Amino acid sequence: MDKKIFYDKIVSMINKQILIIELNEQNFNVLDVVLSKSGYTCKAILDAETFKGLELKADEFDLIIVNTHVHYVETADIIRIAEFDTALQIPVIYIDNAKEHSKKLLDAYFSVGISDYIKKPFDSKEIVARVDYHCGQLYKLREYKLRVDKLANLATIDQLSKSTSKMHMQAILKHQINYFNRYKTDTTVIYLSLLNIDKLIGTFGLAKGEKVISQFAKALKTSIRESDVLARWAGSNFIILLTNTSVSASEFITKKLKTELARVEVMKGIKPELAFGITAFEKDDDVHEVTERAKYALSEAKKQTYGKIHIT
Repeated sequence: MDKKIFYDKIVSMINKQILIIELNEQNFNVLDVVLSKSGYTCKAILDAETFKGLELKADEFDLIIVNTHVHYVETADIIRIAEFDTALQIPVIYIDNAKEHSKKLLDAYFSVGISDYIKKPFDSKEIVARVDYHCGQLYKLREYKLRVDKLANLATIDQLSKSTSKMHMQAILKHQINYFNRYKTDTTVIYLSLLNIDKLIGTFGLAKGEKVISQFAKALKTSIRESDVLARWAGSNFIILLTNTSVSASEFITKKLKTELARVEVMKGIKPELAFGITAFEKDDDVHEVTERAKYALSEAKKQTYGKIHIT
């Protein structure tokens, strides 16, 4: 994800949209006037029917304000709305115009997850300051989550080929080996290599070679089954994990894949030269043993004059 896209996403998370759950339109209008001057847009909920018909989108609102005298909806239901389809809870502020407030009531509100409580009379500066603070905290959390998601994406996706990364594929293989040892379902691995990449890099340079790998990976992803897992293992070498697939079925798939990829032009007038190694999971395998057998099969395939498919 480049910087512009990243920061565009951050900006898109700052909606300045507030949901106000009130008893009547007059109360809503007072808050709306105060908050609109600071750039906020407010949406009113004034009765149970409107609340039940509320259809939210993820991260649509940045804050919820609730009158404590609203009886048509439970606090727990408001918190559920605040947590709708997001890993981050939308801040909830309760406003009370009673002369006295009950500590028991406040404890109940805070115990279920409200963020703040404001007692009237308040002035416009106070309400804006509190809203700004809680929205600001939410924006920071959303930005932090976006950065964490970006790091997770970097760990699981190979940035050149946009396929599964080697590290993540190792975890998938480990999980699949455990599944195989328990249920004995046929599972195979295809290890394939783009043989003419070194020649292309030597002729056209590394940048062009990386573009070729990226284009080849794109073609490869469209040629495999949806249930298969593709990973770039090293350089121009790829691994495909085929679950519920016997060796004979894997060989058939490999031949079909080879035929389809032979039609692809990795560069104008240049088609890929490929070799394929195939191996099946065996009892008590580990990730290293499976991948080493697949590498050996690939090395044997490379020695062939024709076909270049080897099973071990």
